[in-house]
Amino acid sequence: MTTPGPAAFHIRPSRGWLNDPNGMIHHDGRWHVFFQHNPAAARHTDIHWGHVSSPDLVSWTEHPVAFGPTPDGPDVGGCWSGVCVVDGDRVAAVYTGIATTALDSTVCLRYAADVGLERWSPPLVVALQEDVPAEVGLREMRDPVLFDALGRRWAMLGGGLADGTPVLLLWSCDDLESWRFERVWLSGTDPVLQGLAPAEMWECPQLVEVDGSWVLLVSLWRDNRLEGTVAAVGSMGVDAQGRPQLTLRDGGRVDEGRAFYAPQVALDPDEPWLLGWVMEAGVPDDAPNDAVAGCLTLPRRLSLIDDRLVSTADPRTRRLIGPVVPSDGAVPACAHLSVDDGGATLVGSQGPVMLPAGAEAWLDGDVVEVYPADGVPVTLRHPMTSPWVIAPGGRVTVRQVVTA
Repeated sequence: MTTPGPAAFHIRPSRGWLNDPNGMIHHDGRWHVFFQHNPAAARHTDIHWGHVSSPDLVSWTEHPVAFGPTPDGPDVGGCWSGVCVVDGDRVAAVYTGIATTALDSTVCLRYAADVGLERWSPPLVVALQEDVPAEVGLREMRDPVLFDALGRRWAMLGGGLADGTPVLLLWSCDDLESWRFERVWLSGTDPVLQGLAPAEMWECPQLVEVDGSWVLLVSLWRDNRLEGTVAAVGSMGVDAQGRPQLTLRDGGRVDEGRAFYAPQVALDPDEPWLLGWVMEAGVPDDAPNDAVAGCLTLPRRLSLIDDRLVSTADPRTRRLIGPVVPSDGAVPACAHLSVDDGGATLVGSQGPVMLPAGAEAWLDGDVVEVYPADGVPVTLRHPMTSPWVIAPGGRVTVRQVVTA
C-alpha cells in the first residue's frame, strides 16, 4: 500500500511556496494558471507569480516564474493577487503591488510579451490607495478583479475600513492604464453580506454570471485568520450615476472544508471555471531545499441550486481515474472514491471525514476533496495521514488515480 505524501496530481510547483490562484485565463488554446509563489523556499514571503499551463485541464506544464518583485519598484514588497485580462491584442496582468507595507498598496499592470505568457513588461502603477478619498476611511485594499457590465469595464477590489468594516471598492477602467475610483460598492452593512460574510476585510473578491444570475465571492479575513469563502447571488442593475449596482438576495459557503480559501473564477469556451487554494501552513525549518507547501484544488465547474453556488470537478479530470483496486480499508495515496448507497466514513490524521451516499472523493497525499451529489464540496488537508482508511461498513469503490 502506497503511503500518502505531498500532492501528486493537484497543481503545485516543483519547489517552494504556493497560495492564491491568480491570472487564470484560456489563451491560444491553453489554460494558464498563475499563483502566489515563493520559488526559493516553502514560506509565505518574497511573493512572485508562478505559472503552469495545460491543453486539457489534466496535464500541467510548469513554466519559469512569470515575474517577481522589482528592485526599488512598486512591487518590491511582493507581487500579490490579481487577474489576467485580454486588452485588444495583448494579455495584461493586473495585481496588488506592495512597495512598503500592505497598508499602502498599489494596483500594478504588466503586459505579456509573448504568446506563451512567459515574458512580461515592467510594472506600471494604475491605482493607488491614496486615490480613495480620505473620508472613506480606508485602511487597506487588495486583490483587483475586472469585469464587464453596462457596456463598460470595471474593477473591484477587496478591502477593509479603519473601523473594522469590510468593503468592496468599485473603479472604472475602460482604459487599463487610467483608473478612476467610483465608490464603496458594497460593505459589511449589506443586509445579505452582514450575516453571510462577517470579516474585518474581504479578500480575493470574484464576480461572475452563473445560470443567469450574478455571483459574488469573497474570502473572509477576521482576527488575523482566514475563515473561508462565501458566495452571494443576486442581480445587476444600474445606479443613478450609470454605474453597476449589485443587489444580493442569498448565498452560502463556496466550500465547507477548512483548507479551502481564495478561489479565482475565469471564463473559457465552456463556462466559468474555478480553482481554490488548498491551504498549508508551511514546512519545518529543517525541510529539504526542494520542499513544497500548498497546492490548488482540481478545476471546478459552477452551477446554482436554489441560489447556492455548487461546484463539481471538471469532467476532464475523469481521465485521471484508473482501474479499480482491491481495498482492505486502506486507500492508495492517489485515489478516486465512489460512494454507494448508505455513505461511508474516511479516516485521516485529523479524524473522520463523512462521505455522503452518491458522493465522489479525490485523495491526493494528505489532501481530500469531497463532492456530494448535489451539495457544496468539502476540501480538507490531514497532515501526516499514512494512509487514509475507510471505516468498516462503508460501501466504496476505490480506483487508482493515474498521475503523470
